[in-house]
Amino acid sequence: MASVLVTGGTGRLGARIVAHLAARGHSIRVLSRTRGSDAPRGVEEVVGDLASGEGLTSAVAGIDTVIHAASDSSDPMATDVAGTRRLIVALGEGGDAAKLVYVSIVGVEHSRLPYYVAKRAVEREVESSGLAWSIVRATQFHSFALSVLQSLVDDRGTLTVPDGTLLQPVDADEVAERLVAVADGQPLRRIALLGGPEVLSLEHMARAYQETRGLPASVRVGVVHDPMLDAWQSRDQLTPEHAEGRLTWQQFLDR
Repeated sequence: MASVLVTGGTGRLGARIVAHLAARGHSIRVLSRTRGSDAPRGVEEVVGDLASGEGLTSAVAGIDTVIHAASDSSDPMATDVAGTRRLIVALGEGGDAAKLVYVSIVGVEHSRLPYYVAKRAVEREVESSGLAWSIVRATQFHSFALSVLQSLVDDRGTLTVPDGTLLQPVDADEVAERLVAVADGQPLRRIALLGGPEVLSLEHMARAYQETRGLPASVRVGVVHDPMLDAWQSRDQLTPEHAEGRLTWQQFLDR
């Protein structure tokens, strides 16, 4: 089977990618900033840093495929954009015809949010890399949507959501599954989209959260000042024509 490098392989998505690769019998290498990460037994760990370029030559040596899931929302220009540039250079210098699979976010091409702008810049780096590339854009993970809702609860236990905001949450494990399937196939050389099975209002999601988990104390619709929520009013974060995810919001909450 193929030898696969996973950047960000110990993160929320990366760990799931590693699990799916292991289930398919691949030889797996994980790029980690520090030794002794949470990489599973049998997974080779290489210490390196996309932001500095340290360890990238060793990380890509002998690799057939890279699934690029590393990201740093606090400094995306250094880690995501410049780091991807360094990764591509390292792959080119290695001389092997490695495939590169990158995970992005639905709607990045329309957004002015700094993190989304950086993700789109990474897409352009991948597209112009000269490598055998594939990009998979996914909608927001269930877990991220939940963290957004939790951040909107005030000190009185009231969750206020803006009116008209829609999301299409998807299971992170299903995104990992898709990335591995793409990595195992022929390079797409295009951007593929993956959305959750349903488009829901943030109010509906909040009330389902309240009813299922018993929290927060109350849910109301009101004015919320938040750049990301403002951006989500555009509907660019949705891809209903690619509602291929299986796990629903309610099923996620019931876990």
